[in-house]
Amino acid sequence: MTNHEKLANARRDLEKLRSELVASFGPLNNHDPEFLILHERVSKAINALSA
Repeated sequence: MTNHEKLANARRDLEKLRSELVASFGPLNNHDPEFLILHERVSKAINALSA
């Protein structure tokens, strides 16, 4: 597996995680700060892998 494929897999896994987090907790504005921080970090990681 090439490095590009590994990064694509990591991005896909993070997108799945973010989707599962949002689905299990509903709207983002009704949650504790720890959830919001986790969501933000996962989103930043996805953006970093997309660049």
